[in-house]
Amino acid sequence: MGKRKIYERNRVYSFFKYYVMFVYRLSYGKREYYGIEKIPKDQAIIYTPNHTSALMDAFAVLDIDVKPKVFVARADIFKNPLFAKVLFFLRGMPINRIRDGRNALKENDEVIKLSAEVLKNNVPFVIAPEGTHRPMHSLLPFGKGVFRIALLANEELQGEKQVYIVPVGLEYGSFFRYRTSLLVQVGDPINVTQFVAENPDMAFPVVMNHLKDMLYEALKELILYIPDDKNYPAVWELCSLSCHKRIKQLGLKTNCLKDRLKANKHTVQKVLEKQQSDPQTSENILQEIARFSTLRNKKGISMASVANPAPGVALFTRIPLLVVLFPYFLICTVLASPTLLITYAICSQMKDKAFHNSVRYVVTLLLWTLTVLVLIPVLFALIPWQLALILLLAGLPAPFIFYQYYKWFRIARSNTKWLLSKELRQDKERFVEWVL
Repeated sequence: MGKRKIYERNRVYSFFKYYVMFVYRLSYGKREYYGIEKIPKDQAIIYTPNHTSALMDAFAVLDIDVKPKVFVARADIFKNPLFAKVLFFLRGMPINRIRDGRNALKENDEVIKLSAEVLKNNVPFVIAPEGTHRPMHSLLPFGKGVFRIALLANEELQGEKQVYIVPVGLEYGSFFRYRTSLLVQVGDPINVTQFVAENPDMAFPVVMNHLKDMLYEALKELILYIPDDKNYPAVWELCSLSCHKRIKQLGLKTNCLKDRLKANKHTVQKVLEKQQSDPQTSENILQEIARFSTLRNKKGISMASVANPAPGVALFTRIPLLVVLFPYFLICTVLASPTLLITYAICSQMKDKAFHNSVRYVVTLLLWTLTVLVLIPVLFALIPWQLALILLLAGLPAPFIFYQYYKWFRIARSNTKWLLSKELRQDKERFVEWVL
């Protein structure tokens, strides 16, 4: 029997995928999905998310629905044998980037052919058009891979199915904090088959460029797109500073991630308008905001504190909860200590912080699951089954309790520092008034 194809049905994958995705969902404090109804039924689908958070971007798309999907990830991750096995089990394929060298890029021809084969066999495909991740609210130039796959698949299918490129916008509350928020928006699909049929005389490179432009514009609409790299930190800081007042100004919902994105996009547009009408004043204020951001970070003040309209109330209500839950937090920390320590050890060796949440997820999935499987027989062998069951249920969420409690503690400490920083709070109000 030949080697199993990555897109073929796998009973082990089918059995474990629900647990794998369940643990993935626990990686976020809040998730919102929109536009799933736009996805064409029974067609060849290529999902194209923006790329900001390493492997977590692919999993965000895998979680759109229950259908199995195949995705690609940067080839260097597959050099680790354990990661390679895990990723192949999860239907991940390696793809080389320009930085991997010209010779390595030649290997992508096989990946592109296999990708077209995946689509031909009714399995959706996931690939980030940017080719590499960057933890910023913007977009890198797109590579050719997505469009070569789409056009090759369209030739292979020969009208049997239509090929669609489906843009997926991913917005994270933080690129580096575990259990942050996630907003996923599916955009209007791009019908590659129809476009090719309507432009039969258009040269292959021109077709690719047109599709590239269409996808780029579609993704820009689905994310917070800050085009000014020079003033990016200041503009992003200003979005966070003014978000609450902007939401109230526009009559949006405070707890809705989609409305938060709308408010921030409105702020970016306001900044661009001010840069056009009064560039010198805008430049001066943005430089002040950049200095504000640097000082805030130096003082250890979280943006969560600065963006909160009532940090004092949040601090007053959070401290009693931290005190009451502290014993439970300690127990969970001890139980999850192998998982937490190994996660920390791996992350401390990784310069690219955008990979940290991916590591936290994968290590928690593997090592915490193993820890629980070891604890079950030990608990039931040493103590009465009723008590063992209670302790097991209480301890199951241990690593997630650790991350959540630490988040609350960190923000409470930050709120205290923010409340004591009178000058920074005055600067915030001035900056917000300028952009409103």
